[in-house]
Amino acid sequence: MTQDPTYLLLVAASSIILLLILIMRFKIHAFLALTVVSFLTAVVTGVNADQVVPTMMSGFGGTLASVALLVGLGTMIGRILEVTGGAKVLADTLIGRFGSDKAPFALGVASLLFGFPIFFDAGLIVMMPILFSVAKQFGGSTIKYALPVAGAFAVMHAFLPPHPGPVAASELLGANIGLLTFIGLGVALPTWYLGAYLYGLWAGERTTESLFSDPASD
Repeated sequence: MTQDPTYLLLVAASSIILLLILIMRFKIHAFLALTVVSFLTAVVTGVNADQVVPTMMSGFGGTLASVALLVGLGTMIGRILEVTGGAKVLADTLIGRFGSDKAPFALGVASLLFGFPIFFDAGLIVMMPILFSVAKQFGGSTIKYALPVAGAFAVMHAFLPPHPGPVAASELLGANIGLLTFIGLGVALPTWYLGAYLYGLWAGERTTESLFSDPASD
């Protein structure tokens, strides 16, 4: 059954809005919300009733097949870095190279490098004790250290392979993975520098309280 392109675009936009509402407003688990929205999308776009479930299963199966190995490897690498202390060594080396006044920038660069193979949540778990240690050592607002780190993992996870989102998108659209990597870097690095590093410094200057400040001195 051929549908009008305008109608399909409206359905796609409505599906995204509904998915965000279910997750953010009603706190429904992302996987369950995605399943419900996928089912409703299939119904309103005219997929035959006996083909709704097979279509959903083939879609989920194809996506998982392309990203499952990457998810497993990313989790393993994150655990290896946590156990061996590799992240701390790199962070300390970069801080020594850039200087203590550039500690937020050094932490951000370290997070960008680790953000290639490590997923957002695993990366934050690895880097969080390090950034707290650096913030306690050099002082100032914790925000100016935390935002460059979190922003680095966020942009790498959103824009660059081998993270699941970009890989799944390249599979669905038939995009060249190498070209996607270069374009992703071109978008991710300026986004991090402006939206995470510079904004983190700006926000840190206006939020002088540190997590490690002494309450007795207030």
